[in-house]
Amino acid sequence: MRVAFVALGILCLVGLSVGQSGRRNFFDFFFDVENTRQSGRIVGGSTVTIARYPFMVSLRRFSNHICAASVISAYYAASSGHCTYSFTSLAGVTIYAGTTSRTTGGRVFNVIGNVVHPQYDPDTFDFDVAVLRVQTPFTPNTNIAPVPLAPPDFVIPDRVQPTVIGWGRTSARGSLSPSLRAVAIPVISNDACEALWSTGTITGNMMCAGAKGKDACTGDSGGALVVPNGNYFYLVGMVSWGSASCGSEYPGVYVRIAAPKIRSFLALYL
Repeated sequence: MRVAFVALGILCLVGLSVGQSGRRNFFDFFFDVENTRQSGRIVGGSTVTIARYPFMVSLRRFSNHICAASVISAYYAASSGHCTYSFTSLAGVTIYAGTTSRTTGGRVFNVIGNVVHPQYDPDTFDFDVAVLRVQTPFTPNTNIAPVPLAPPDFVIPDRVQPTVIGWGRTSARGSLSPSLRAVAIPVISNDACEALWSTGTITGNMMCAGAKGKDACTGDSGGALVVPNGNYFYLVGMVSWGSASCGSEYPGVYVRIAAPKIRSFLALYL
């Protein structure tokens, strides 16, 4: 079976397809950030409030949403590496925080730093993580607060379904959601994920989750995958790549926050 899959941001992405050999064949795949037909929201989810997920922010360029990110400390937010890897400057790059709405009620933070994991591989999406530094701090309040990282080598408990959050598509041809959305999705073992994708590139820095009709989609890259931690959450993953037919039987692939080299990289910015 031939299936297309893409990194799930909007700006500087690569589209991919699985050939008969099971290996990915790469081709250029542009998303015009001015074209809202190319963006969207969580598949199979429901609207949620920023007060419940105050770490969620929108990463923007020239006021256009390109990816999601999570506040991890006073000056830093974490997102997927493919969202920022191709930036040649930070002109027009901002973070919009503190609001359920994608367009109103939030605060704009200018981005002055972008650090992509030094081992990020744009061909395989391994080490797909970056941190963004803002000029003024994310002052904690009801609607803006950091999310704790999952401890090193953290294992999601059995029968716990993590929640993925974002402003991405509800379908492959959807449009940007005006409000934040979330959906609980089951974790898929890396072995089972590898068998489904047949790509040979599900590494220990990745984790898989999703079910038919419940998925992240284009515009959700960098979005948080969280599990409960007392009265709050642990950040256990970030949206990385998945099926271009969002919500298909192919699970989404996420950055595994607890992977040693991912966790130690992020810990530098706490």
